[in-house]
Amino acid sequence: MDPFITALAAKRLLTVAGIGLVGLTGLTACTAADSSEHPDAEATAEAKAEAAPVVIECDYAPADADPQAGQSIDAPLDMCTPGKVDTWDIAVTAVEVDATETILKADATNAAPAEGSQYLMITLTGTNKADAAAAPTDLLVGLRNGSWTYQSDCGLVPNDVLDVDEVAPGETFTANRCVVIESEKVEGAVIEMALLNSWDVEVYTYYSSTLV
Repeated sequence: MDPFITALAAKRLLTVAGIGLVGLTGLTACTAADSSEHPDAEATAEAKAEAAPVVIECDYAPADADPQAGQSIDAPLDMCTPGKVDTWDIAVTAVEVDATETILKADATNAAPAEGSQYLMITLTGTNKADAAAAPTDLLVGLRNGSWTYQSDCGLVPNDVLDVDEVAPGETFTANRCVVIESEKVEGAVIEMALLNSWDVEVYTYYSSTLV
């Protein structure tokens, strides 16, 4: 191709690109100006931020669980405080209060909860205190609010506790458990855990679902 034609084509391309950038800059400036002139836009942004899923997290430091702590629903363990659940020392290290969006994004087969309910996801960090390797797949994790108990799962959960492999003695795992709960029962709900033993009645350990 003629060098002159090639250079001319390149110049035209740069000119068109420059016009596009100028137009984009102008559009951005107008958008910013419009947002400042319309306070409702700022209020909408704040509302969206408030509507985002709330994840409550705490700083976990490994420690031996007090065998007597958390045995009463009236005195649940604080988050990040380990409790004795059979041969496991387990702490609640995070709670996603409304994990509905997280669960729906996790797998296309997951369905939304019934109207008036939501998914609440709990992150567990546990240490195997037994003398042999074990998997935490027999852990029963639910929510209790007064006489109401919630133990139904949410579908396919990211980093599900059911997918955790065997944990060697003294080693630790971190995984999630998700429970369906009525939205009006979230406030005041207490997390309960037990190890499923078909030959024995489950002994529950109770945990707070909030930092306070």
